[in-house]
Amino acid sequence: MNAHSDIGKAQQEIEAARVLREQIAQLAEGDEDFIRDTLEGETELPALVRSLLAGIGEDEAMAEGIDAYAKDLASRKERFTNRAKLKRALICSALEISGRKSMETDVGTATLSAVKPKAIVTEEADIPAEFFKPQPPKLDQTALSAALREGREVKGACLSNGGNTVRILRR
Repeated sequence: MNAHSDIGKAQQEIEAARVLREQIAQLAEGDEDFIRDTLEGETELPALVRSLLAGIGEDEAMAEGIDAYAKDLASRKERFTNRAKLKRALICSALEISGRKSMETDVGTATLSAVKPKAIVTEEADIPAEFFKPQPPKLDQTALSAALREGREVKGACLSNGGNTVRILRR
């Protein structure tokens, strides 16, 4: 390489770094912590990209952790809900056996109430259509994209220009 192409490449990187810094500031929408944590005085493109890559790793780890925590909370919620149902059934059984309609305690009053019979589905396919709620159709984005990529014309849809994405390899 010659000095002229090295200068041109350096100028491109400086411009890319400048644009990247501006875009980060715009995306941050005034979040000074995000701007400070991401930019931290970096002015060179490799350092900015490194900072963003590190941030992606942290953000993805946090998202995974929150997802795992949400699943754990959902599981705990289900256990508590089932436990509450079991306790209601135990109280119901105790009141029925004792012949009492209600029982008052210092934490609440339990009262037996009649429950209307409800349908039990034994074979859904045999149930007449009048008992089904119509559902709004849901767009199959994957099938639509595939049809358009195959060259099929679909009224109301077109393909995007595509673009680039970034694959990140972790060592």
